[in-house]
Amino acid sequence: MAEAVFAVFITLIVVLILQNLLKSLTLANKVQHRTDDIVFSYVQLNRFIKGKGSQRVFTLPERSNSEKAVFEKIDTQGNDTIYRLTQYKKMLRVTTPEGGHMPLLLNVKKSSFTTRDKMLQINVTEADGRKSELYFKFGTRPKNKEKELNEQKQKQKPKTKS
Repeated sequence: MAEAVFAVFITLIVVLILQNLLKSLTLANKVQHRTDDIVFSYVQLNRFIKGKGSQRVFTLPERSNSEKAVFEKIDTQGNDTIYRLTQYKKMLRVTTPEGGHMPLLLNVKKSSFTTRDKMLQINVTEADGRKSELYFKFGTRPKNKEKELNEQKQKQKPKTKS
């Protein structure tokens, strides 16, 4: 008889534990878990930069400023495309000269960009006030692109008469 009472008691405890566990699970499913969108956007842009079709990707600091970051991507076939990373309204996005865009991060209050040779820094302030700094490493500029840049600079220099 004592064993039967003990078995009923244990069964009652197990049922109560399972009931509380189910309540906890249903509450956890109802709560909106805030994912870290910054991490997702970092991974997305990093994969885009270092993707399988990329032969070489490098920054263009001479075309960049605090409002935009410009980089060039050369694919395995030798085709080159220039991309701009900008804030548009409340969104960070990568655009092409042809007009396509890839959204990276939503609910951005403010952003700024610092582009140097082989490095891009993005400072982001989200709508909820959180601040983040993202860093991306790029490859070196090909020698023929360096030569083109130097030639363009020479053409832009004002000629002085002697």
